[in-house]
Amino acid sequence: MDTLVPAIRAAGSRGRIALLTCLQAGVCIAVPAVVAWVSGQPFVFPSLGPTVYLALTAFSTPAASPRNTLAGHLISASAGYLALTATGLTESGPDLSHIDAHRVAAVVIALALTSAGMLLGNVSHPPGGATTLIIALGFLHTPAQLAILMAAVATTTGVLITINRLSGRPYPLWARFRARGEAPPPAPAASPALPVPPVRRSAADVACREAAQALVAAMTTTMWPLAATRAVHLLGRGDPEREARLAVRLATARSAVIGPGPNGRSSIVDQWTAEFRALARDEKVTAITVSMFTDALTSLLVTFTAARNGRPRR
Repeated sequence: MDTLVPAIRAAGSRGRIALLTCLQAGVCIAVPAVVAWVSGQPFVFPSLGPTVYLALTAFSTPAASPRNTLAGHLISASAGYLALTATGLTESGPDLSHIDAHRVAAVVIALALTSAGMLLGNVSHPPGGATTLIIALGFLHTPAQLAILMAAVATTTGVLITINRLSGRPYPLWARFRARGEAPPPAPAASPALPVPPVRRSAADVACREAAQALVAAMTTTMWPLAATRAVHLLGRGDPEREARLAVRLATARSAVIGPGPNGRSSIVDQWTAEFRALARDEKVTAITVSMFTDALTSLLVTFTAARNGRPRR
């Protein structure tokens, strides 16, 4: 019974998040789909689907930001059209049953240029890989269609900003936020002779701090069993003994946070920040992996806050 109740609560939490995301994804894709229906123009296309899913489920990662979304699709569309131009296929429509050497070359050039362009511009957006193939395969191949494609991306991005903000998710208006709950670092004291340069945190450091803050915030809620399970699985790295030790340490930390008297919350955040940093060092875990863990906990916190208040958190 001790394990059954948390499992039931965790399943209920996942169900609420899945239902909320399901409804929001439907709304986000319905807007461009209705515009396509009314206008008779290709205002909806396959790569909008992964763009919507990424922004709703991994909203704090750089790849999901509006900047990366718009720039990534623009680079992808440009690369796809450049590939069509280079292979002489700008006037040819799609024919997947009869792929020839020209089409093979267009596909290769398009995806290669897209990958290089997004990496050089530091605006990676994985759904852009689908966009450039849509164009290279000839489904959208005229300048007018590409302009409509970008208008659809911009419209969908606006809807995603609105939906995420109304849901209480920390989704940026343009580029990625600073660490959750963190103000910009204060200007360091400097002597006239030896000015002290500001401390810059790497993306991994910021992601680890955010993960620890979300984990500690979850300790005071009823969704803690699910949050603790996810943390143990991530930090335990598949080692049963390590996972058992982590479970005990998490329980101790939670007792300190919710117990009477001073709880040293900041020191507990520091402690678990160090755990996430050790994970990143030992297992070569990327900042995006840690951020996705944070996003999952944030979604749970938003859902519980909305249920407790009886309305969406703004």
